[in-house]
Amino acid sequence: MVETNSQHQPNEDDTVVFLTRHGARIDSDDHRWLAKCSHNRANDPHLSPAGEIGAVELAQKMKELQTAEDGWKSLHIVSSPYIRCMETAHAVAQALNASIKVEPGIAEVNSSRRPDFLDAVELKQKFPSIDTSYIPAMNREELSVEYSDGVCAQRSANAARIVTERLGVKGGPILFVGHGASCLGVAGQFGHGGYIGYTSLSKFVREGDNW
Repeated sequence: MVETNSQHQPNEDDTVVFLTRHGARIDSDDHRWLAKCSHNRANDPHLSPAGEIGAVELAQKMKELQTAEDGWKSLHIVSSPYIRCMETAHAVAQALNASIKVEPGIAEVNSSRRPDFLDAVELKQKFPSIDTSYIPAMNREELSVEYSDGVCAQRSANAARIVTERLGVKGGPILFVGHGASCLGVAGQFGHGGYIGYTSLSKFVREGDNW
């Protein structure tokens, strides 16, 4: 089901934004997941089998929406750099033949001086659809240590605002792929304050100066 903030039917001059949260994480099912991985990034778990299914279902839903809305020229997929988000974004990118823009500005709550995620060039080795020419709203070096979901949400809202201003209606809708706290901020930027569940899908349409 797609939750929308408007009954307005978008036209080619409207800015349309979709928002989703990554699929279910492997560390919820397997507490020994890190010992089985080829890396030691404790805050960067991949998707669980259920999360992978959720990502595929999300991709199918996005494909259905593209068809129902007479096709988009393209889709801007803007994702947090954490693997669970990248895997979720990748499923959509494959289904819609789209590229992924890596955006640290909507990453997970940052609890360390060195955020525990890979850079876009490193991620591209596993996710070839990444657009390495994309200039993010916020770089890794600009992320400060955060002590609450609220601080992360505020940072993510600002990043979403910048990204939306830059991309606007260029080529098609924007899909943000984030985390619990960052999705809270992104949703708030577009006038929604509700909970964002795993691979749920929310849609926002700009009507004049309002969403």
